[in-house]
Amino acid sequence: MKRVTIYKDNELLAEFPSIQKAAHFMKVELGRERFPWKIINKGIHDNEIYTHTNGIVYSFIKINKLGRPNGEPSKENQYSSPKTNEFSRLEFIEFLSKHLEEILQLKLEISDPRLKQYHLSSKGLGDDLYFLTESYHRQNGLYNGKYSMTDFITPQALLVLQQKEKKKLIFEHIVPKNLYLKMLVDKAYQGNLTYEEIYKVLMKYYYTCTVTKEEDESLPSTQMQDGWDGHNPFYRYQSAGIEFIENPKTY
Repeated sequence: MKRVTIYKDNELLAEFPSIQKAAHFMKVELGRERFPWKIINKGIHDNEIYTHTNGIVYSFIKINKLGRPNGEPSKENQYSSPKTNEFSRLEFIEFLSKHLEEILQLKLEISDPRLKQYHLSSKGLGDDLYFLTESYHRQNGLYNGKYSMTDFITPQALLVLQQKEKKKLIFEHIVPKNLYLKMLVDKAYQGNLTYEEIYKVLMKYYYTCTVTKEEDESLPSTQMQDGWDGHNPFYRYQSAGIEFIENPKTY
């Protein structure tokens, strides 16, 4: 398997002199804590909340109890809600779940079988998920471009982004979206898909990361590597040797 070179900050500056002028702008971002796989794996195993210097990263506790009570939508996440200029993962996933539930119900009513198949495919639903993600960020005053919407970003991608070379970047799903969207579609066809199930699946698996094209090529595109237990959403990156940091969401 091809591995991605992870530079230390000084090594990166030495190899690419053109970025030295922007080095002081990078200090805070590159100082963000890398994700220690040992702690993440322990959190998954012990069913705990993993935190780091920038706050809670991943909640392993009672994911299925975080949805809206009695299936009712939260008032904070209606289209008329005011801009908050703050990102809340819980509200974000609630927003996605509510609207994805509506979308799935509508798509099940499509009469043409081929059209229905496309709209319920990972590609069709993945596009819906992307536009809902953009909608949430725009409504809450958080949108600064496509790559401001990802949860995480690799240090190399952050350098590229600051150099405004966006063509070299990829908006990447940490868990291939076909794996978890298929779970939802299967339940929808069976007639037993609920808001709570959508919420639980998205909370557990819907994480995105801005990566370079080189890093993207080192990741399997539609599956996890052998050995995945179905729980650790970061396993694909861990196996490929790709580190990432919290996205500052300012570019």
